[in-house]
Amino acid sequence: MRPVPRETQERLERFAQLVLAENERQNLIAASTMTAFWTRHILDSLQLLDHAPERPGLWLDIGSGAGLPGVVVAIASPYRVVLVEPRRRRAEFLVTCCTALGLADVMVEQRRVEKLRISADVISARAVASLETLFDWSVQIGSADARMIFPRGANAVSELEAARTAWHGEFELVPSVTAPGSGIVLAQHVRRRKTQ
Repeated sequence: MRPVPRETQERLERFAQLVLAENERQNLIAASTMTAFWTRHILDSLQLLDHAPERPGLWLDIGSGAGLPGVVVAIASPYRVVLVEPRRRRAEFLVTCCTALGLADVMVEQRRVEKLRISADVISARAVASLETLFDWSVQIGSADARMIFPRGANAVSELEAARTAWHGEFELVPSVTAPGSGIVLAQHVRRRKTQ
């Protein structure tokens, strides 16, 4: 995983403070992950940048919630980021958070992703929906060469195998550097298989 400059590190630390403070008002992250916030959430999000295209474009994060990984990506990269979050209070927190952190290239969309009309170059989602559902959404909102980066849990292998029955494209499963036994699904040129 790439090291981050000191200014980026300071912004990430400020972001962590904002999330932990807001978590007392609304449930953004599991209480069991609060003491390991840096590893469990910041580093877990940063590792996704290692799998993104080198030429930055528009990164869309589905179900951003606490801003993971979307806000982390915005802090640590030159990507323009769209945070899609249908829940009002969480969307309001994301707007407040981006303002506090001076993230001018971030847009918060308070709506369901199915209602969005956009062409993203990278699409991420963390603990939002099944892989098949994510593929279904992504083909509607991604550019022709969109890279999909989906952190999954310990069932990543079986999830990808199940998704391949309905979808084909270029798929790769890479191990998570922060969660042993978990994987990250990388996908591109995904399209639904034709039914007989």
